[in-house]
Amino acid sequence: MTKRIPAAALLFLLALAPILRADWKSELLSRLGRTPDYRAAYEYLLEESKKLEPEDKQTAGALLPFLAGKLGDVDRERDLAADYFETYRDNDPNFGFLDDYTLRDFITFWAGWKRSYPLVYDLSLLSYAKGPATGLPAAVEVGLELLNEAYYRISLGPYILEGGHWPAGFHILTIPLNDLFERSDTYDFILDLRAGDIVVRKPLRVRIDIADMIAGAASSPRDTFFPEPGTPAKPIPEGEISLYIDGKLVLRSRKIAAKPSSFTFPLGGPLMPGQKPYMPPPKNDPMASGVNIVDAIALAYKAIKDLVARKPPKPSPPSYQKVTNLSFAYSRTTAEGLAVSARASIGLVPSRAIVLKE
Repeated sequence: MTKRIPAAALLFLLALAPILRADWKSELLSRLGRTPDYRAAYEYLLEESKKLEPEDKQTAGALLPFLAGKLGDVDRERDLAADYFETYRDNDPNFGFLDDYTLRDFITFWAGWKRSYPLVYDLSLLSYAKGPATGLPAAVEVGLELLNEAYYRISLGPYILEGGHWPAGFHILTIPLNDLFERSDTYDFILDLRAGDIVVRKPLRVRIDIADMIAGAASSPRDTFFPEPGTPAKPIPEGEISLYIDGKLVLRSRKIAAKPSSFTFPLGGPLMPGQKPYMPPPKNDPMASGVNIVDAIALAYKAIKDLVARKPPKPSPPSYQKVTNLSFAYSRTTAEGLAVSARASIGLVPSRAIVLKE
Protein backbone atom coordinates (compact mmCIF):
# COMPACT_ATOMS: atom_id res chain seq x y z
CA MET A 1 0.00 0.00 0.00
CA THR A 2 1.43 3.36 -1.01
CA LYS A 3 1.12 6.21 1.46
CA ARG A 4 0.61 9.69 0.04
CA ILE A 5 2.17 12.72 1.73
CA PRO A 6 -0.26 15.64 1.91
CA ALA A 7 0.73 18.73 -0.03
CA ALA A 8 0.68 20.86 3.12
CA ALA A 9 3.13 18.51 4.84
CA LEU A 10 5.41 18.54 1.80
CA LEU A 11 5.49 22.34 1.76
CA PHE A 12 6.28 22.34 5.48
CA LEU A 13 9.26 20.02 4.94
CA LEU A 14 10.57 22.17 2.09
CA ALA A 15 10.31 25.29 4.25
CA LEU A 16 12.07 23.47 7.09
CA ALA A 17 15.00 22.32 4.91
CA PRO A 18 17.03 25.57 5.18
CA ILE A 19 16.63 25.52 8.95
CA LEU A 20 17.86 21.93 9.09
CA ARG A 21 20.86 22.78 6.88
CA ALA A 22 21.78 25.75 9.05
CA ASP A 23 21.52 23.72 12.28
CA TRP A 24 25.29 23.21 12.31
CA LYS A 25 25.65 26.88 13.27
CA SER A 26 23.46 26.39 16.33
CA GLU A 27 25.44 23.31 17.31
CA LEU A 28 28.67 25.26 16.95
CA LEU A 29 27.38 28.21 18.99
CA SER A 30 26.43 25.83 21.80
CA ARG A 31 30.14 25.06 22.16
CA LEU A 32 31.25 28.72 22.08
CA GLY A 33 30.03 31.86 23.86
CA ARG A 34 31.39 33.16 27.17
CA THR A 35 32.39 29.69 28.36
CA PRO A 36 33.73 28.16 25.15
CA ASP A 37 34.90 24.61 24.66
CA TYR A 38 37.24 25.22 21.76
CA ARG A 39 38.34 21.63 21.39
CA ALA A 40 34.78 20.35 21.16
CA ALA A 41 33.91 23.15 18.71
CA TYR A 42 36.98 22.39 16.55
CA GLU A 43 36.37 18.64 16.40
CA TYR A 44 32.68 19.13 15.63
CA LEU A 45 33.29 21.69 12.86
CA LEU A 46 36.14 19.65 11.34
CA GLU A 47 33.83 16.69 10.77
CA GLU A 48 30.74 18.72 9.90
CA SER A 49 32.58 20.81 7.27
CA LYS A 50 32.94 17.73 5.06
CA LYS A 51 29.14 17.62 4.59
CA LEU A 52 28.37 21.33 4.20
CA GLU A 53 27.20 23.22 1.14
CA PRO A 54 29.84 25.39 -0.64
CA GLU A 55 28.77 28.65 1.05
CA ASP A 56 28.74 27.12 4.53
CA LYS A 57 31.97 25.27 3.75
CA GLN A 58 33.68 28.61 3.16
CA THR A 59 32.43 29.91 6.53
CA ALA A 60 33.74 26.79 8.26
CA GLY A 61 37.05 27.15 6.40
CA ALA A 62 37.64 30.55 8.03
CA LEU A 63 36.55 29.42 11.51
CA LEU A 64 38.75 26.32 11.63
CA PRO A 65 42.12 28.18 11.78
CA PHE A 66 40.62 30.43 14.48
CA LEU A 67 39.68 27.41 16.60
CA ALA A 68 43.04 25.72 15.93
CA GLY A 69 44.79 28.88 17.15
CA LYS A 70 42.70 28.85 20.32
CA LEU A 71 43.97 25.31 20.96
CA GLY A 72 47.58 26.49 20.59
CA ASP A 73 48.19 24.41 17.43
CA VAL A 74 50.21 27.01 15.48
CA ASP A 75 51.16 24.69 12.60
CA ARG A 76 47.57 23.59 12.08
CA GLU A 77 46.39 27.19 12.25
CA ARG A 78 48.83 28.22 9.50
CA ASP A 79 47.94 25.29 7.26
CA LEU A 80 44.20 25.94 7.57
CA ALA A 81 44.60 29.68 7.02
CA ALA A 82 46.76 29.08 3.93
CA ASP A 83 44.20 26.59 2.61
CA TYR A 84 41.44 29.19 3.02
CA PHE A 85 43.34 31.98 1.22
CA GLU A 86 44.46 29.69 -1.60
CA THR A 87 40.85 28.57 -2.10
CA TYR A 88 38.79 31.72 -1.46
CA ARG A 89 41.48 34.46 -1.66
CA ASP A 90 40.62 37.27 0.75
CA ASN A 91 36.84 37.03 0.33
CA ASP A 92 35.02 36.94 3.67
CA PRO A 93 31.90 34.83 4.28
CA ASN A 94 28.98 35.92 6.48
CA PHE A 95 29.79 35.69 10.20
CA GLY A 96 26.58 37.33 11.38
CA PHE A 97 25.43 34.20 13.22
CA LEU A 98 28.29 34.35 15.74
CA ASP A 99 27.62 35.71 19.21
CA ASP A 100 29.14 39.10 20.08
CA TYR A 101 31.87 37.68 22.32
CA THR A 102 33.10 35.19 19.70
CA LEU A 103 32.67 37.64 16.82
CA ARG A 104 34.91 40.31 18.36
CA ASP A 105 37.59 37.73 19.11
CA PHE A 106 37.39 36.25 15.61
CA ILE A 107 37.52 39.63 13.78
CA THR A 108 40.75 40.53 15.60
CA PHE A 109 42.25 37.16 14.72
CA TRP A 110 41.17 37.24 11.06
CA ALA A 111 42.29 40.83 10.44
CA GLY A 112 45.84 39.87 11.41
CA TRP A 113 45.91 37.11 8.79
CA LYS A 114 44.43 39.31 6.07
CA ARG A 115 47.09 41.96 6.69
CA SER A 116 50.01 39.55 6.60
CA TYR A 117 49.37 36.50 4.40
CA PRO A 118 51.41 36.92 1.15
CA LEU A 119 48.78 35.60 -1.24
CA VAL A 120 49.85 35.26 -4.89
CA TYR A 121 47.00 35.10 -7.40
CA ASP A 122 46.01 35.92 -11.00
CA LEU A 123 49.14 34.43 -12.55
CA SER A 124 49.39 34.87 -16.32
CA LEU A 125 51.92 34.91 -19.13
CA LEU A 126 52.62 38.30 -20.71
CA SER A 127 52.64 38.68 -24.49
CA TYR A 128 54.24 41.70 -26.16
CA ALA A 129 54.14 40.41 -29.74
CA LYS A 130 51.71 42.00 -32.19
CA GLY A 131 52.10 39.21 -34.72
CA PRO A 132 53.01 35.51 -34.85
CA ALA A 133 56.08 34.78 -32.74
CA THR A 134 58.95 32.96 -34.45
CA GLY A 135 62.12 31.57 -32.92
CA LEU A 136 62.57 30.25 -29.40
CA PRO A 137 62.58 32.84 -26.61
CA ALA A 138 65.38 33.04 -24.05
CA ALA A 139 62.84 33.92 -21.34
CA VAL A 140 59.17 34.65 -20.72
CA GLU A 141 57.55 37.08 -18.31
CA VAL A 142 54.93 36.06 -15.75
CA GLY A 143 52.58 38.63 -14.24
CA LEU A 144 51.09 38.12 -10.78
CA GLU A 145 49.14 39.94 -8.06
CA LEU A 146 50.41 40.04 -4.45
CA LEU A 147 47.94 40.69 -1.62
CA ASN A 148 50.46 41.91 0.99
CA GLU A 149 54.07 43.07 0.87
CA ALA A 150 56.70 40.37 1.25
CA TYR A 151 60.31 39.46 0.58
CA TYR A 152 60.56 37.06 -2.34
CA ARG A 153 62.99 34.63 -3.94
CA ILE A 154 62.58 32.69 -7.19
CA SER A 155 64.72 29.62 -7.85
CA LEU A 156 65.04 26.63 -10.16
CA GLY A 157 66.55 23.67 -8.40
CA PRO A 158 69.66 24.87 -6.50
CA TYR A 159 69.94 28.07 -8.53
CA ILE A 160 68.52 31.34 -7.18
CA LEU A 161 67.34 33.45 -10.13
CA GLU A 162 66.00 36.60 -8.48
CA GLY A 163 65.08 38.06 -5.10
CA GLY A 164 64.15 41.23 -3.28
CA HIS A 165 61.19 43.03 -1.70
CA TRP A 166 57.74 43.41 -3.25
CA PRO A 167 55.04 45.82 -2.12
CA ALA A 168 51.42 44.76 -2.51
CA GLY A 169 50.16 44.93 -6.11
CA PHE A 170 51.10 43.73 -9.59
CA HIS A 171 54.58 42.37 -10.32
CA ILE A 172 56.43 40.80 -13.25
CA LEU A 173 58.83 37.86 -13.00
CA THR A 174 61.30 36.97 -15.76
CA ILE A 175 61.55 33.21 -16.19
CA PRO A 176 64.64 32.00 -18.15
CA LEU A 177 64.00 29.17 -20.62
CA ASN A 178 67.49 28.35 -21.88
CA ASP A 179 68.01 24.62 -22.58
CA LEU A 180 64.37 23.80 -21.70
CA PHE A 181 63.16 23.11 -25.25
CA GLU A 182 64.80 19.72 -25.72
CA ARG A 183 61.55 17.85 -24.93
CA SER A 184 58.03 18.32 -23.63
CA ASP A 185 58.12 18.61 -19.85
CA THR A 186 56.96 20.58 -16.79
CA TYR A 187 59.44 22.68 -14.80
CA ASP A 188 58.87 23.94 -11.26
CA PHE A 189 60.19 27.42 -10.54
CA ILE A 190 59.88 27.89 -6.76
CA LEU A 191 58.64 31.25 -5.47
CA ASP A 192 59.29 31.71 -1.74
CA LEU A 193 57.68 34.64 0.09
CA ARG A 194 58.31 35.81 3.63
CA ALA A 195 55.96 38.16 5.49
CA GLY A 196 56.90 38.48 9.16
CA ASP A 197 57.29 34.96 10.53
CA ILE A 198 55.21 33.42 7.72
CA VAL A 199 57.08 31.73 4.85
CA VAL A 200 54.95 30.63 1.90
CA ARG A 201 56.16 28.50 -1.02
CA LYS A 202 54.35 28.84 -4.35
CA PRO A 203 55.43 26.59 -7.26
CA LEU A 204 55.29 28.29 -10.65
CA ARG A 205 54.80 25.29 -12.94
CA VAL A 206 55.79 26.05 -16.52
CA ARG A 207 54.60 23.48 -19.06
CA ILE A 208 56.49 23.25 -22.38
CA ASP A 209 55.05 21.19 -25.24
CA ILE A 210 57.08 20.52 -28.40
CA ALA A 211 55.35 19.36 -31.59
CA ASP A 212 56.85 18.82 -35.06
CA MET A 213 54.68 20.31 -37.78
CA ILE A 214 56.01 19.82 -41.34
CA ALA A 215 59.12 17.97 -42.50
CA GLY A 216 61.28 20.00 -44.87
CA ALA A 217 61.33 18.54 -48.39
CA ALA A 218 64.59 18.27 -50.30
CA SER A 219 64.91 20.68 -53.22
CA SER A 220 64.32 19.17 -56.67
CA PRO A 221 66.93 19.43 -59.45
CA ARG A 222 64.73 21.79 -61.45
CA ASP A 223 64.84 24.29 -58.58
CA THR A 224 68.63 24.56 -58.80
CA PHE A 225 70.43 26.49 -61.57
CA PHE A 226 74.11 25.90 -62.38
CA PRO A 227 75.66 27.81 -65.30
CA GLU A 228 77.74 25.83 -67.75
CA PRO A 229 81.54 26.04 -67.29
CA GLY A 230 83.16 28.80 -69.32
CA THR A 231 79.93 30.73 -69.78
CA PRO A 232 80.59 34.44 -69.18
CA ALA A 233 78.39 36.02 -66.53
CA LYS A 234 75.85 38.42 -67.94
CA PRO A 235 74.19 41.15 -65.92
CA ILE A 236 70.51 40.57 -65.28
CA PRO A 237 68.53 43.61 -66.48
CA GLU A 238 65.29 42.72 -64.66
CA GLY A 239 64.19 40.18 -62.07
CA GLU A 240 62.71 39.42 -58.67
CA ILE A 241 64.02 37.40 -55.70
CA SER A 242 61.68 36.19 -52.90
CA LEU A 243 62.85 34.60 -49.62
CA TYR A 244 60.45 32.29 -47.75
CA ILE A 245 60.93 30.82 -44.27
CA ASP A 246 58.45 28.13 -43.14
CA GLY A 247 56.21 29.05 -46.05
CA LYS A 248 56.08 32.73 -45.01
CA LEU A 249 57.42 35.53 -47.19
CA VAL A 250 60.03 37.47 -45.23
CA LEU A 251 61.99 39.30 -47.97
CA ARG A 252 61.41 40.36 -51.59
CA SER A 253 63.80 42.25 -53.86
CA ARG A 254 62.97 43.46 -57.36
CA LYS A 255 65.26 44.88 -60.08
CA ILE A 256 63.75 46.95 -62.89
CA ALA A 257 65.73 47.95 -65.97
CA ALA A 258 66.30 51.68 -66.29
CA LYS A 259 64.50 53.31 -69.23
CA PRO A 260 66.35 56.38 -70.46
CA SER A 261 64.23 59.36 -71.28
CA SER A 262 65.34 62.79 -72.45
CA PHE A 263 63.70 66.09 -71.73
CA THR A 264 64.60 69.76 -72.00
CA PHE A 265 64.03 72.46 -69.46
CA PRO A 266 64.53 76.02 -70.71
CA LEU A 267 66.57 78.31 -68.51
CA GLY A 268 66.35 82.05 -68.44
CA GLY A 269 69.07 84.55 -69.10
CA PRO A 270 71.66 85.77 -66.59
CA LEU A 271 70.35 86.67 -63.15
CA MET A 272 70.95 89.89 -61.33
CA PRO A 273 72.27 89.84 -57.69
CA GLY A 274 69.49 88.97 -55.26
CA GLN A 275 67.13 87.88 -58.04
CA LYS A 276 65.46 84.43 -58.04
CA PRO A 277 64.73 82.65 -61.30
CA TYR A 278 61.70 84.18 -63.04
CA MET A 279 61.03 86.47 -60.09
CA PRO A 280 61.24 90.25 -60.00
CA PRO A 281 64.23 91.67 -58.12
CA PRO A 282 63.65 92.58 -54.44
CA LYS A 283 62.72 96.17 -53.68
CA ASN A 284 64.75 96.30 -50.43
CA ASP A 285 68.36 95.30 -50.14
CA PRO A 286 68.43 92.33 -47.65
CA MET A 287 71.97 93.27 -46.63
CA ALA A 288 70.75 96.67 -45.39
CA SER A 289 68.20 95.27 -42.86
CA GLY A 290 68.99 93.90 -39.36
CA VAL A 291 67.65 92.83 -35.91
CA ASN A 292 67.79 94.78 -32.69
CA ILE A 293 70.49 93.27 -30.44
CA VAL A 294 68.39 93.61 -27.25
CA ASP A 295 65.46 91.82 -28.91
CA ALA A 296 67.79 89.07 -30.10
CA ILE A 297 69.17 88.52 -26.58
CA ALA A 298 65.63 88.42 -25.14
CA LEU A 299 64.52 85.86 -27.72
CA ALA A 300 67.60 83.71 -27.09
CA TYR A 301 67.04 83.84 -23.30
CA LYS A 302 63.40 82.80 -23.71
CA ALA A 303 64.35 79.94 -26.02
CA ILE A 304 66.98 78.64 -23.56
CA LYS A 305 64.59 79.00 -20.62
CA ASP A 306 61.86 77.06 -22.44
CA LEU A 307 64.36 74.39 -23.41
CA VAL A 308 65.53 73.90 -19.81
CA ALA A 309 62.02 74.01 -18.33
CA ARG A 310 60.63 71.53 -20.82
CA LYS A 311 60.87 68.06 -19.26
CA PRO A 312 61.22 65.04 -21.49
CA PRO A 313 58.02 63.01 -21.74
CA LYS A 314 57.78 60.03 -19.43
CA PRO A 315 58.37 56.75 -21.24
CA SER A 316 55.12 54.97 -21.83
CA PRO A 317 54.79 51.60 -20.10
CA PRO A 318 55.22 48.57 -22.36
CA SER A 319 51.95 47.31 -23.76
CA TYR A 320 51.30 43.66 -23.09
CA GLN A 321 48.45 41.21 -22.95
CA LYS A 322 47.77 38.66 -20.22
CA VAL A 323 47.48 35.25 -21.86
CA THR A 324 47.21 31.66 -20.69
CA ASN A 325 49.78 30.26 -23.15
CA LEU A 326 52.35 31.33 -25.72
CA SER A 327 53.30 29.60 -28.99
CA PHE A 328 56.52 29.93 -30.99
CA ALA A 329 57.29 28.52 -34.46
CA TYR A 330 60.86 27.53 -35.23
CA SER A 331 62.96 25.10 -37.30
CA ARG A 332 65.09 22.29 -35.96
CA THR A 333 67.03 19.30 -37.25
CA THR A 334 66.02 15.78 -36.22
CA ALA A 335 68.41 12.95 -35.34
CA GLU A 336 67.98 11.69 -38.93
CA GLY A 337 69.23 15.01 -40.29
CA LEU A 338 65.84 16.18 -41.54
CA ALA A 339 64.84 19.82 -41.23
CA VAL A 340 61.43 20.07 -39.60
CA SER A 341 59.17 22.94 -38.71
CA ALA A 342 58.23 22.74 -35.02
CA ARG A 343 56.04 24.63 -32.58
CA ALA A 344 56.71 25.16 -28.88
CA SER A 345 53.79 25.97 -26.57
CA ILE A 346 54.34 27.44 -23.09
CA GLY A 347 51.67 27.49 -20.38
CA LEU A 348 51.25 27.75 -16.61
CA VAL A 349 49.91 24.81 -14.61
CA PRO A 350 47.76 25.86 -11.61
CA SER A 351 49.33 25.15 -8.21
CA ARG A 352 48.65 25.91 -4.55
CA ALA A 353 51.00 27.49 -2.07
CA ILE A 354 51.94 25.89 1.24
CA VAL A 355 53.25 27.37 4.49
CA LEU A 356 56.77 26.19 5.34
CA LYS A 357 57.46 25.10 8.90
CA GLU A 358 60.69 26.51 10.27
